Amino acid sequence: MAVSAKLAVRLAGCAGAALALASLLTVACSSRTPRPRNLLVITLDTMRADRLPPYGFGAVAAPALDRLASEGVLFEQAFAPVPLTLPSHATLFTGILPPRLSVRDNVDAPLSAGFQTLAEALHASGLTTAAFVASGVLAPGRGLDQGFGTYSLGTCKGARRVRRPASDVADEAIAWLVQHDSTPFFVWTHFYDTHRPYQTPYDYARGYADPYSAAIAFEDAQIARLVDYLEARTLLDDTLIAVVGDHGESLGGHGEDSHGIFIYQEALHVPLIFRGPGVTPGRVSSVVRLMDVAPTILDMFGIEPPPVDGSSLTGFLDGTGEDSPREVYAESLYPRRFGWASLRSLRADRYKVIDAPRPELFDLDADPFERRNLFDSKRTVGAAMLERLRSFESATAGVVDSPPAIDRVAAGRIASLGYVSGPAIAAPAAPSDPDPKDMIAAFNELTRTQSRAVTADAFARACSDESR
Repeated sequence: MAVSAKLAVRLAGCAGAALALASLLTVACSSRTPRPRNLLVITLDTMRADRLPPYGFGAVAAPALDRLASEGVLFEQAFAPVPLTLPSHATLFTGILPPRLSVRDNVDAPLSAGFQTLAEALHASGLTTAAFVASGVLAPGRGLDQGFGTYSLGTCKGARRVRRPASDVADEAIAWLVQHDSTPFFVWTHFYDTHRPYQTPYDYARGYADPYSAAIAFEDAQIARLVDYLEARTLLDDTLIAVVGDHGESLGGHGEDSHGIFIYQEALHVPLIFRGPGVTPGRVSSVVRLMDVAPTILDMFGIEPPPVDGSSLTGFLDGTGEDSPREVYAESLYPRRFGWASLRSLRADRYKVIDAPRPELFDLDADPFERRNLFDSKRTVGAAMLERLRSFESATAGVVDSPPAIDRVAAGRIASLGYVSGPAIAAPAAPSDPDPKDMIAAFNELTRTQSRAVTADAFARACSDESR
């Protein structure tokens, strides 16, 4: 039957519309953020962001980090929730704050199996998982091994190591990749060389008067080895790489030699860099938190995260995100182990309040190094922020001020790393507890004494004693 001219025009119009729709769908599909095949997370223990070249520091060479920053997204203001290794890593890999996790000190009970880790989620989605850590603080059994098919601290005379250099971590990670990179993988490497007491190889130590900078250069060389391996195997552009610090280092700021007690910016400001599929190179000045990292990675892999405290940063990675303000919570209950007051802080926009026997308020826009306490001159602002901080604490499940039971095996292990372990204080904080600001000189001396007890030779060969 002949088709009328009017019907032919209608059919042609429908065909054109169909072609237009197909074209739109093709564009939409082609512009969809590509999913990474693999994940490499590199955590840099005790790493201050402002001591790295991508953050403007010129006294150390770090070409691998420079490359990742230039080819990826660098977050200029990323912050840790605790200046301690275990609780910060627990938040990093769950997206949940330490009070909810009940992991608030390096010697607390392990992370509960009731919390889903990033490794568990990615393993369930088909990735082969492996972790290679450098410190006994993160030893197997501390909870972060959940979801990892391989989880290694290395061995020393048949026993677990207390600490090992970044080169050993990279060696083991690359050896694992050689056997497993034909399938999608998630590899976590943890570097600990910037943590005191420093044990940097001579070839790096001789090039820097500052041992902290020497350790940075050494770790950067190991990062380069990992990146070079992925590139040689044509896996680099299919792999999402996240480089992140767990906490900073005071380096004498506010009178603290190392870290653990204070929650000023130098102990909390950490590097955060993403590079890989779906990442549009650039720099982000917005404030972000370690608890945002896990939901971001899951989002990049197209996995719905469980309920968490953090929020995805994917919009910043692909250049489409809006700048929504984020509050930053931080705490240190470590002072309670010496009978001193615990510290908690909240940052909202430009202001940061620290709840202490003598509270502090800082305008971080005008005073980024926290040198001028404005609490007395801005009582209204300070009181409002303290109220917000305390309401946050009361709404956080499981918050208690007295320390939980100490894991004695973990306490013995980390003592050999130079950590000071005071007696646990069972009583909750009282108004009369000393302000840590008044006790920092005593803490520094305790730390120096502990570090002197860990000699270089014994430290290099140290093995954990699991029978302790």
